[in-house]
Amino acid sequence: MSVFRFLISLLLFFAVKATSLAQPKDIANAKTLQTQVDNKTTIKPVSKSEQLRNKKIVSLSIILTVIIFLLFYFLYQNNKLKQKIKRKDTKQKILLDIINSGIDSQEAEHKKIASFLHDNINSLLSSAGLHLNTFTAQNDIKSNEIQKAKAILSEAHELLRDMSHDLVPSLLVRFGLIYSLEDLCEKNSNSAIEFEFSSFIPTSRRYAEKFEMKIYFIVSELFSNITKHSNAKKAKLSLTEKENQLVLRIYDDGIGFKTQKLKDAEGFGLNRIRARIKKYKGSLSIVSKENQGTKIKIQIPLPH
Repeated sequence: MSVFRFLISLLLFFAVKATSLAQPKDIANAKTLQTQVDNKTTIKPVSKSEQLRNKKIVSLSIILTVIIFLLFYFLYQNNKLKQKIKRKDTKQKILLDIINSGIDSQEAEHKKIASFLHDNINSLLSSAGLHLNTFTAQNDIKSNEIQKAKAILSEAHELLRDMSHDLVPSLLVRFGLIYSLEDLCEKNSNSAIEFEFSSFIPTSRRYAEKFEMKIYFIVSELFSNITKHSNAKKAKLSLTEKENQLVLRIYDDGIGFKTQKLKDAEGFGLNRIRARIKKYKGSLSIVSKENQGTKIKIQIPLPH
């Protein structure tokens, strides 16, 4: 914009200059015409000063033409750049919508499968085990094959329960986000890495079900990245509410990475995380240095 202002100012300056130079010529022409009418004399030859003045006016006209051309060129380039940025933003918005649509469909499918496993398959296995126990008790049957069958049914029941809990954590559904995130820290802690949990929000605090699901899976995916890629010995998750926003801070003391090479880390699932956060009009900031760990801050407006 400063370039445009400068060009417009320059244009006005040359216009005024051309006008001031043209005025003496106009006056001289008027006097000459009056002399011709009054005295009926012939036109005097054009003087050298008038020729020089004419050349200056022509030069200024050419300069003004060039300036106008440059002005329109800059306006065209600026408009072209705006259109390019607009197309890029539209493309990014469409991409985020596609990712979010896929995530929503996946989470809905997870919930459907978990409900089916818990309400149907687990119930059938429990019923089969109950009938088997009743039959063996009534007939006083002691058989290794029956004992193995009972053990297999029990193991299948446990596996299906764990699978349904992984798809949709029962703690999240029953007790809410804060309690389930604390449990997630405990589950991810082992001899190689320790996850600490701190929260200034009561464990009884509940949010909308979809909101809690989104936040839980965001943290779960970040924990998975830390476990797989950071080589950290210690990680920490903290939660606070500030100015009607949920603020999550995640820190690890791992190998870190160069922030300018953040696009290389998008393959770690950050694109899905960004899409989830964008959907709720939140923000994600990552600060990382090589061999100095990584700090992640997520701010998401609380649902009304």
